[in-house]
Amino acid sequence: MKISLEWLREYSVLDAPLDTLVQGLIDTGTEVDHVDRGPAGVIVARVVALAPVPESTKGVQLADLDTGGAEPVRVLTGAANLVVDDLVPYAPPGTLLPGWDEPLGVRAMFGGKYHSPGMLCSAAELGLGEDAAGIHHLEGGRPGQSLHEVEQIDTVLDVEVTTNRPDCLCHLGMAREMAAAIGETVREPDPTIPAGLLSAASLAQRAEVDVEDPAGCPRFCVRIIENVAVAPSPAWLQRRLRAVGLRPINNIVDVTNYVARELGQPLHGFDLDRFVRAQGDGSRAARVVVRRGRDERVLCLDGVERQLGPHDMAVCAGDVAVSVAGVIGGTDTAVGDGTRNVLLEAASWDGPTVRATSRRLAVRTDASSLNEKGLSDTLPPIALDRAAGLIAELGGGHVLQDVVDVRARPLPPIAPIEVSGATISAQLGYPVDPTEAATALARLGFGVEQRGDELTVAAPHFRRDVSIVEDVVEEVGRSLGYDRVPSTLPGRRSAVSAVEPDTAGDDLIRDVLVGAGFDEAITWSFLSPVLANSLHGVGAGRTPMALRNPLSEDWSVLRTSLLPGVGQAVAGNLRRGVDEVRLFELGRAFWAGERRGLAPGSIADGVDESLMPLPAEPLLLAVAASATSASQVAAHLRHLQAVAARLSHELGAGLVETLPAEVAGLRTGRSGRLLLDGLDVGVIGELDRVSAARYELRGRIAVLEMQVDNLLSPEHVATRRYLAPPRHPAVVQDLAVTVPSQALAGDALSTVREAGGTLLESAAIYDEYRGPGVEPGRKGWTFRLTYRAGERTLTSEEAQRLQEGIAASLRARCGAEVRR
Repeated sequence: MKISLEWLREYSVLDAPLDTLVQGLIDTGTEVDHVDRGPAGVIVARVVALAPVPESTKGVQLADLDTGGAEPVRVLTGAANLVVDDLVPYAPPGTLLPGWDEPLGVRAMFGGKYHSPGMLCSAAELGLGEDAAGIHHLEGGRPGQSLHEVEQIDTVLDVEVTTNRPDCLCHLGMAREMAAAIGETVREPDPTIPAGLLSAASLAQRAEVDVEDPAGCPRFCVRIIENVAVAPSPAWLQRRLRAVGLRPINNIVDVTNYVARELGQPLHGFDLDRFVRAQGDGSRAARVVVRRGRDERVLCLDGVERQLGPHDMAVCAGDVAVSVAGVIGGTDTAVGDGTRNVLLEAASWDGPTVRATSRRLAVRTDASSLNEKGLSDTLPPIALDRAAGLIAELGGGHVLQDVVDVRARPLPPIAPIEVSGATISAQLGYPVDPTEAATALARLGFGVEQRGDELTVAAPHFRRDVSIVEDVVEEVGRSLGYDRVPSTLPGRRSAVSAVEPDTAGDDLIRDVLVGAGFDEAITWSFLSPVLANSLHGVGAGRTPMALRNPLSEDWSVLRTSLLPGVGQAVAGNLRRGVDEVRLFELGRAFWAGERRGLAPGSIADGVDESLMPLPAEPLLLAVAASATSASQVAAHLRHLQAVAARLSHELGAGLVETLPAEVAGLRTGRSGRLLLDGLDVGVIGELDRVSAARYELRGRIAVLEMQVDNLLSPEHVATRRYLAPPRHPAVVQDLAVTVPSQALAGDALSTVREAGGTLLESAAIYDEYRGPGVEPGRKGWTFRLTYRAGERTLTSEEAQRLQEGIAASLRARCGAEVRR
């Protein structure tokens, strides 16, 4: 919002330096985005000679200027309104004019034959008016004098007001804030209409108001101004409106805009005679009806016809809607050049209703921006009198006696707030004298009664946002300055000496999964019963716990497995066009009745006996990878087996083996259980078609779920030994074999490790093949074998002998044949 400093100074003595005024606003909570001081660098110049440019066909002239220097400056200009001895504004090179992105330079014209250092300026280019056709003429000044010393150039602040402070969306509100920040007082404008501008006639027989919907319009006020002459506004009014970004229209409309920017209360002026004619009932009095819309259309001031429904408020001439209440007026009753009598309206509207109408109709105006904030219902009569007096003064008319003021739904009064100096000090964190607090509040317009340390605070009518003790404390704090809060060190806490073991294990698991190419997913602990019972994973055989107060049926039970949530996450990513999805989740499930309650007598008062046993919360890991073919899903399953083995190794547990098994929800022949020292720790496999269809998954999905708690339990975790990096090189060889189709990878790897002995550092199956070159009923495996001797370099002959021994063991135990 733009604020004119010249305008602000009408209400208070604001003689402090501009930087001090701006900082005062910032310190008290108003953000100042930009300060526009007007065109800097523009000076007065006198035209000493004019000559046409021979090459120009559009009247371009060479103008010699006296700018106060030793030599005249010659510039090019296309303006036709110049004569010798005119005083004009000259912007030399380097000047940055309002609205320009770059400073002026030296322009070359007519093929570089002529150069123009800087330019002469129009009123529009200087921000002093709308005339862009000719050069602006100055009334006085001497060559070389700054334009700021000759013309009345305003300083404009661009401020950002918080949504809870609609009282600051006007110049009077900003004047209150700025004056309070520098310790000055505010002179509020007197809305009283001078007696000389009042008519002897009464309003009683000329207008009546009926508010049918008090919820949408708590207060509606009307005045009539007769015998006005519509004309351009005086220069001072036009200048102020232009300063804040408004275009002057005529004295009637300009006054309504001026008062809205002055007091923060929107107004609307109707042509009274057109309003009465719009009623169509032959009456000579205006019958103003405020009601909800009835699916009727209004041609608005912007030329757009809009339809009003039952959720919108309308101002009507009798039964005819003529204005979108609180948002925008209509053309049928608009003030124009022929207007002689004005029906002036100021109202208090329901903020949410105005906001909804503005959004639905896609029209946002200054009026809707103010009205949607929920303005004080004390403002309409004040703004109405202020505007009526100005219209009568500038338009030569008279204001009819009396005012129609329908207060259909008075807002509740603002209750006084009791607060003590001790409370203020405690909440602000530094000592505040109650008298100092009372003075600060009084400067902001609050009524304060002090009794020792106790304050009774009455918020002014324009501060309905202040209703509790904390609001008062905030007002004191921002007025006195938050820089008074002392700098203190945080309270002493014990330093973190080590990472919790569980946390360290979690981080290690995440590192392994991320390193293996998976992204972490975090899903809800709540599920629908259908999904919870569709894919059990390691939670098979357990009944999901129902919530007492679920958000909905889709979130009514606690998960017993992480696979349903990860399945939903995979499906969502595939639907959004992600080609290959690889996700994991590390989290807790909830198994009812598997954790014992507190032992009797463990709580002194004995109430522990009545406590229900808590559910077990095992730490689970679920992993899923999408595939588009059988070979790809097989590769994913081998990768998941390798991930499980790597996790077990990193956590210091034993070897995890895969045992083929039927697992509910997984495809027969491509599912199994993960075993650690004979203990069932997880499941692995490919989702069957029923499960994939339930999650609307396209393609094929390989999954794994492990109970991580088992890998971390002491009986499975071996003592870690830290070894120096190997000093001798390894020998890496591949061994390709064919085996019967039903052969198990786990059995084969166990055979390889047993045959390789201590010199076999690692073994893995990195490829599986079925197709040409492999007999039916068989499949091809390729083992990657790494040999290393700890104290010497292993020879290739030794490695070859080990390889042959491994091949022989595979042939004997697994029916393997070496591929040549």
